[in-house]
Amino acid sequence: MDTTARELKLAAELGLRTSLHIVSDGTQRPVADLHEHGLLSETTTFVHANGISDDELRVLADAGSSISISPDVELKMGFGAPMTGRALAAGLRPTLSIDVVPSVSGDMFTVMRAAFAAQRGLDGGLLARDLLQFTTIDAAASCGLAARTGSLTPGKSADIILLRTDDPTVFPVTDPVGTIVSAGHPGLVDTVLVAGRVVKCDGKLLEADLPMLRNRLLESRDRIAAAAGVQLNGTWDPQPDTE
Repeated sequence: MDTTARELKLAAELGLRTSLHIVSDGTQRPVADLHEHGLLSETTTFVHANGISDDELRVLADAGSSISISPDVELKMGFGAPMTGRALAAGLRPTLSIDVVPSVSGDMFTVMRAAFAAQRGLDGGLLARDLLQFTTIDAAASCGLAARTGSLTPGKSADIILLRTDDPTVFPVTDPVGTIVSAGHPGLVDTVLVAGRVVKCDGKLLEADLPMLRNRLLESRDRIAAAAGVQLNGTWDPQPDTE
């Protein structure tokens, strides 16, 4: 607790937002401990929070803190059921995160679908629109960026993703929100604007050197594998994309 307290207080002095990964098996009360030490604030996001008691969730809500659910990782690593529904019941607007990508997909479409399926399986209490808000409006608010992004509103940054609706995997689209959450995937992303600047168009990144990035990733993988004494099979020929 002393180390956590020092880091949170330093972040507050520097005006930085913080995130903490927490879980509980029912015997620990990490949120209560932080609250007792006066360390909860609206600038902190708690990731996972599996097993946290309902009263601790309400404490987080009262403090203005946010919670980020990583459903794919949490289910695969045995953390327990994602806390999406319980967070909502406690007055928290959960957001979604990927956490790590060695064993899960690195795209938000998969995360939305995992969260949706897990909670619907528990109590049927979520709508597709909830998931879309978790990843846009609520996500921006949890990062302190609600005034800048998260929705298409005059005065905010033009952060926009355009998805194809004629792809065979989703056509015909009759419910855009339901399609994004239940069947969306990275292959649908046609155009991306960041603060009004086009960084992807017609399904192609405009500024990324993909062969170079692939080589760097392979070099990193091989270095880690060599250090761990792992024998890798297979090679990759860095030919230019022909799409």
